[in-house]
Amino acid sequence: MAKKNDNWLSRRDFIKLTAGGTAAVAALGSGCFKGAQGPRAGIPNPYMRGGEPLVVSVKGKDPERMLRAALEALGGLTPLVGTGNRALIKPNFIFRQPFPITTDPEMIFLVARLLREAGAGGVEVFDAPGTYLLGTDRETFDFNDIARRGREQGIAVTVGDAGRRREYVKTKKSGWHAYPEIIVHKKIHQASVIVNMPCLKRHHTSYLTCALKNQFGAIYGAQRWDSHIRGEGIQKGLKGADARTKAAFRDESHFMTALAEFADAVRPEISIVDARAILTKGGPTRGKGEVKEGVNRFILSGDMVALDTYCSRLMEQYDTTYTTEMIRPYLRVAERLGLGTMDLNKAKIIELTV
Repeated sequence: MAKKNDNWLSRRDFIKLTAGGTAAVAALGSGCFKGAQGPRAGIPNPYMRGGEPLVVSVKGKDPERMLRAALEALGGLTPLVGTGNRALIKPNFIFRQPFPITTDPEMIFLVARLLREAGAGGVEVFDAPGTYLLGTDRETFDFNDIARRGREQGIAVTVGDAGRRREYVKTKKSGWHAYPEIIVHKKIHQASVIVNMPCLKRHHTSYLTCALKNQFGAIYGAQRWDSHIRGEGIQKGLKGADARTKAAFRDESHFMTALAEFADAVRPEISIVDARAILTKGGPTRGKGEVKEGVNRFILSGDMVALDTYCSRLMEQYDTTYTTEMIRPYLRVAERLGLGTMDLNKAKIIELTV
């Protein structure tokens, strides 16, 4: 694939660059990015009770009734958008496949409507799909007809390009180790309020996709692809490289650290996990995992670490090949960064059936 301009890096070009080792990845930070901004601060978690973060889990069969009940128990959306703040919905769009591989579009537009009811000055749907294996930038949006439906409902829809550097801004924060500077999409960095809407599914590298992992779609492609390659130990393009370079691209600890630090660069205000159905035993694509229907839950929180811990335990109930120990490395990093608590005894868990 040819380069579109000097600020664009194709997935194929990136794979080729990996043969040059980690120095090639570091070089991606030079050029049009000069200097770094502070990371997105966001709104401190408003969903606390007695100093403990709230995690609300609602079981039922009517999605709107479930979601309204969960939001009522949590404290509603007014603390986030009641003053007219614009809200950005961040779904999980990567493959041209339906829920629970990708976020259910019906739930995206339901949440958009609830945000408007709560006083949002505007709602936008944003993701930057794309993997180093497939050119999927727009396919999932098109598959779910998001753009047309957004126009009809007055909701802005933005499809980010993971490989177009000019869409991104470099951010820096003391304490980041995987990438001292994390390159974040401008839409995310500038958002007043972010509503994180992940699916609950297994993943071949992170073992689980939930609130924390969903932030990969906000990060510049070169960094997300690099972290995946290191975590997966992919050897394509590394033939002839020295042992040190090969070892650098088989570094699970780097991937786990990057995952948590990417989430720290985004810091969504609220996460809404649609676990009516979940992908077990493999993934993130259908055919590599098994879809478990009938879980019938929505889980909400402003604490991504507590939320992922709770959802991890839920996955354990349906997937005998999975344990929470698999994701403890990135949960620990996320907790250290102040994204929440791994100890559910330090959270207020509210479980309802409607």
